[in-house]
Amino acid sequence: MNRRELLLAVSAAALPVPARAQAPEKQVLAFYYGWYGAPPRENDWVHWQGVDTQAGTIANAPEYPASGPYDSLDPAVVARQAGQAADNGITGFVASWWGRGDRTDQQLTMLLEAAAARKLSVSAYIEKATSADALAADILYMHQKHIGNASWLRLDGKPVLFLFDRVIQTIGPDGWKAARAKVEEAAPGAILFAGTANSLDEIKARKSLFDILHIYSLQFEAAKHADSEDWRSAFYTGWVKAQAGRKATTATVMPGFDDSRLPERDKPVIVDRGDGGPYARLWQAAIAARPDWVLIVSFNEWHEGSQIEPSREYGDRALVMTHGLSKIFRAG
Repeated sequence: MNRRELLLAVSAAALPVPARAQAPEKQVLAFYYGWYGAPPRENDWVHWQGVDTQAGTIANAPEYPASGPYDSLDPAVVARQAGQAADNGITGFVASWWGRGDRTDQQLTMLLEAAAARKLSVSAYIEKATSADALAADILYMHQKHIGNASWLRLDGKPVLFLFDRVIQTIGPDGWKAARAKVEEAAPGAILFAGTANSLDEIKARKSLFDILHIYSLQFEAAKHADSEDWRSAFYTGWVKAQAGRKATTATVMPGFDDSRLPERDKPVIVDRGDGGPYARLWQAAIAARPDWVLIVSFNEWHEGSQIEPSREYGDRALVMTHGLSKIFRAG
C-alpha cells in the first residue's frame, strides 16, 4: 500500500455512513484566498512578507508552500489549485473578496475559469462593508459581473453569496437589513446569502437575517476543546440542529491553525495539526451531525496556518485526507 492509499484508509477508518433524508446536494467547500503576489509578475511580494526562498521560510506564515510562494494571478497556479481541489473531494471554493478593483476581484474571474475546467463551483466571501449602501452596491456589482457565471455555486437554482462576520460587526444587523432591502429591490429573490454565526446565540439572533449560516472562526473553540470527543459530538450536533429551517445546514472543519507569525495578533491561537488525527476527528464529528455542506478552513490561508494546500512541512497529507473524508461524507 503506497502513502496515498494509506492516508485514504486512515481517513476512512471507523467513520460510519449516516442515513439521511432527502436534502440539498452535498457540498465540500474550501475557503480560498486569491490575494497573493510574487515576482516576476509583481515588483515585490504581495501578502507574503519576509520571504527567504533559500531557507524556505516566510515571516508572516508558519509553513512554506510546497511549490514556493506564488502569485494568485498566475493562470498556471490557479489551474493547479483547481485541479488539486477537484482531485481530492472538494466541490467548490468560497473565495475571499475585498471589493471592486481589488486584486481578489480580478482573481475571481480567473478562478471561475479554472473552476469551470474542473467542474468546481465558486462563491465569493465578502470580507468588508463600510456602510449599508456600499455593501448593497458591492453585491449588485457582484450580481452583474460574476454571479451569472455557470460555475457559480447555486442552491435551488439560486446563486449563493457568503458574508464574513466583519460585515455584521461593522454595519450591524440593521445595516445588513437595509443593504439586503436595496439588493432585493434591484434584484428580487435573486441571491441566497450565507452569513456568519460563531455561536448558538448568534445563530438564534441571525437566523432570520440569512438563508444559510456558517462558522469561520472555529479555531477558538478547537484550541480549547478539540481533543475532547464529548465536545466534538455536542458542538457539531448542536450547531447543525440549531440551523434547522435554513436553506442548507453547514459544519466547518480545519486541519490546524497558527496565527503566531502575524504581528497584529497579540493573543495568537494555535491548533496543533498533530499527525492529521485532529483533522480526521473534526470531520468524523461533522459527518455524524449530518450537515448538508462541510466547509473547510481553509484551502490556502497561509498566514493563519489553516491551509490544506501542500506545504514543505506537511506535504499533501491534509489534501489527501480530504479526499477520503469527503468521499465518506458525500456517500452518506
